[in-house]
Amino acid sequence: MTATQAEPNSDAAIPSNPSPWRIAGWGAVGVIVISVSLCVILAAIRSTGLTSITVTALDPAAEPRDHELPFFKQKEALPDYRLILLLNRGDQVRLGSKPDTSAADGLTWQLSDPVSLADITTVRLEDQDKLLSDTLAEVEVLDDVVVEQGYRFEFTSQRSLTVGIQSFFRTPIGQAIAAGFCIAVILIVASAIYA
Repeated sequence: MTATQAEPNSDAAIPSNPSPWRIAGWGAVGVIVISVSLCVILAAIRSTGLTSITVTALDPAAEPRDHELPFFKQKEALPDYRLILLLNRGDQVRLGSKPDTSAADGLTWQLSDPVSLADITTVRLEDQDKLLSDTLAEVEVLDDVVVEQGYRFEFTSQRSLTVGIQSFFRTPIGQAIAAGFCIAVILIVASAIYA
């Protein structure tokens, strides 16, 4: 062998094993990529938010009237309409009431914060009373216009990424993905420190 020829370094030919922290870090990056992709896809699916509801009485003569009580002066006769959104988590969103008002020309409730249509189980129309409120109609939001029990419900909605993301992270899978994302970030930081 000549002086210019050196023996091949036998250590360079053997690949070094990556540390377990490095492997965990790459796994965590994969979890983050999958989590963000799922979040965007599922949030887009849930991004249609209800912004307003208009309720119209189809037969104004059939609208409920306040109960007539003897010996009491009757000041109001028209119904006190109240609208409630029943959510699939068991919560309710009360949209307020329209006291002593006819729904013959339509009554509109605006939602200050849109609610994802995927979160709404039903919409309940009540005749609000001081003692006991009567349910007049309860409908699912299946179409832009739904007719039930002599009332027409017109729903206005719009797409919003914010509504979709908020709705998604209230679901169990959204919470699981958020937890997985946090664990993945901790693993990435730990792999950078200990690798």
